[in-house]
Amino acid sequence: TMRLRRSLRNKLEGLATRGRRSVAEVAQELLEEALRIRDCPGIYFADEPSGRTAKIGGTGLGVWEVLRDFTKDNDLKRLRRVFPQLSQAQVTAALMYYRRYPEEVSRQIEMNTTLTAQAIETQYLGLIRVVPAE
Repeated sequence: TMRLRRSLRNKLEGLATRGRRSVAEVAQELLEEALRIRDCPGIYFADEPSGRTAKIGGTGLGVWEVLRDFTKDNDLKRLRRVFPQLSQAQVTAALMYYRRYPEEVSRQIEMNTTLTAQAIETQYLGLIRVVPAE
């Protein structure tokens, strides 16, 4: 058990209600994210359709997006060529996060690899029709 200020408890309850989750679940998620942010400066978390994801500060890019190919070949020069807009600090933050949480990043890469146009069309049958570019 933990004592919380009333204002903090109210905010947690509001988040829990909106997300249809328990206060304990929300508090644990927020604490986990806060610790990860402290461990990996330059990383923040945001809601995505697939859930919460680690992002690189100042970019809007998910860590998994930037490191998708790097996890296969560890080619830092290619990573810098593909993402020239990223500062050294941003690349370092992404790499630090990956080194600390490789399973999470690999899982997100795998999830997004299987998300092909055909898979989306099949999943949302009748709602989405993928049209090839001409």
